[in-house]
Amino acid sequence: MSKRWVPTGGEQAFITEDAKLPTGDGALSHWTLAIKDNIDVEGMLTTGGTRYLADNRAHEDAEAVARLRAAGATIVGKSKMHELGHGITGVNPSYGNTAHPADPRRTVGGSSGGSALAVLQERVRAALGTDTGGSARIPAAFTGLVGFRPSAGRYADGGVLHISPTRDTIGVIATKVSDVRVLDAVLSADANNAEPAMGLADPPRIGVLAEARDGLSDALREVFDTGLELLAQAGWQIVQLENSRSLDRYFELGITVLRAETIDAIADYLAAHNRAGTVHELIACSESPDVRAILEFAVQEPVSEENYRAALEELAVLSSSYREELLAQGVQVVVYPTTSVEPPLLTGPADNNVAEELRNTVLLSTPATLGGTPAISLPNGISVATGLPAGLTFEHLGGADTALLQLAEAAELPLKGIL
Repeated sequence: MSKRWVPTGGEQAFITEDAKLPTGDGALSHWTLAIKDNIDVEGMLTTGGTRYLADNRAHEDAEAVARLRAAGATIVGKSKMHELGHGITGVNPSYGNTAHPADPRRTVGGSSGGSALAVLQERVRAALGTDTGGSARIPAAFTGLVGFRPSAGRYADGGVLHISPTRDTIGVIATKVSDVRVLDAVLSADANNAEPAMGLADPPRIGVLAEARDGLSDALREVFDTGLELLAQAGWQIVQLENSRSLDRYFELGITVLRAETIDAIADYLAAHNRAGTVHELIACSESPDVRAILEFAVQEPVSEENYRAALEELAVLSSSYREELLAQGVQVVVYPTTSVEPPLLTGPADNNVAEELRNTVLLSTPATLGGTPAISLPNGISVATGLPAGLTFEHLGGADTALLQLAEAAELPLKGIL
């Protein structure tokens, strides 16, 4: 059964706290929420975790925040993040790290680490993060929470400091799937946002990715297999798949897309917020060696328009081909460990985005970020190696968010050993 910790010392989660009174009496009228520091909240700072934007106070709500507030939510504060969202450790020299309360030597992950920590500490009922390469799902997995990445375009994303518009989505972190479903209904309430009519088999039928166990430690492999066994005992159909995704190629193409988009995306945010400076000045002010290296590389070796378009076209072919292969086997939902490593030590490598261990962490989650499919990480037990939680991700290849959330809610009790 997954365990949650409610530590003292909640100051780690937030960079600012300034609760706003609810403006409505709707579905969220009794909810408190934290908002990741790259999403605008009127009257609050949006630093993006970078010192360059330390005085950047938003003059209006991001579109997603406006919907939450209209539904009655109280915004408690802005949560810490890895600088600009360009990392998964949550190590931030400018605003402080998001250390794991159960083992302060380790991080809760990132880049939405502060959002996960705020929920874990019961400072808020739920939180918004963002997810480019797993940034909402990874900290949820490391803290025994639920982390949801919706399908591309499901949530309005105006007022967000993007780093890769193709890959970025707003994500949700909560303690249970039912809360994610409530927030999803508010955030996706748009007549133009109809999703595919793709339901789920009864009993649920899920495919285990052929590469799901690659690189797992014995402890994490045991957690993963135990979760599958619990689902099978509950009557779920578990299909072992033989078709491997080209994960290394997905990763390479994903980096190409990120490099091609990130400088312009940051520049667009600066311009929209009347910032007189430039991305070059922001890079010079960056206090995170890993983030500065990523941005300098994107500037010094820009991706040509031809190579950028070729990468997008190849990704479309890869995603379509793999989806068709698995749908032909009657599998709409695939399952895999959310991360392939334990929560990283805060004393880990500064270049965490290229370190092999951390690169492997995001390999399995990368195709969803490039194919635009929805994915959700659920608590899946405790690793005997560290005593910390691990997560299990479900991804809906057909892009049906509602069906995926229904399946995830049905999986919660079996994964806790309650049959």
